[in-house]
Amino acid sequence: MRFPTLILLLCAALGVSAQRGLVRWAYGPFGTPGDVAYVVENGRIYQACGPFGSLGACIFVVNGDQVFRTNDGMGSRGPGAYLSEDNKLYRCAGPFCSRGTGVLLIEGNKIFRCMGAFCTKGDAAFVLEGNLVFLAEGPFANKGDAILQVEGTVPVIALLAILAGF
Repeated sequence: MRFPTLILLLCAALGVSAQRGLVRWAYGPFGTPGDVAYVVENGRIYQACGPFGSLGACIFVVNGDQVFRTNDGMGSRGPGAYLSEDNKLYRCAGPFCSRGTGVLLIEGNKIFRCMGAFCTKGDAAFVLEGNLVFLAEGPFANKGDAILQVEGTVPVIALLAILAGF
């Protein structure tokens, strides 16, 4: 009687861990994977501890199209950090995430920095290719060296919140 219960518990644990995404450091033009930098799990973005992605302090809480900072390292929701509208990421402030100035603008697989309340397109920032994030160079966002590698399921809003800090 205990054996089937154990199997059910193990299956439930595997189902819960399937919602985990890892963001690793990547190096060079081919994206050689490095240590885990961030862990995205259950609507929270954690700093990674160690090369294998042990959970560290929670730094952001994702709620739909809003990203909030945390009040503590455990993941309680604090003030607003970022707000996503269409293909743009804005800074936001306060407990209700009031929209501020633009941070990033997505055009296809290219991400540009943007400025002002209307998120006016600025310099090229990143290029997304497969599961790799490359630095972008020049006005046409030419692909440079890789900086991050995504493993598992990481929502776009979570990846943008991480990239906004670069």
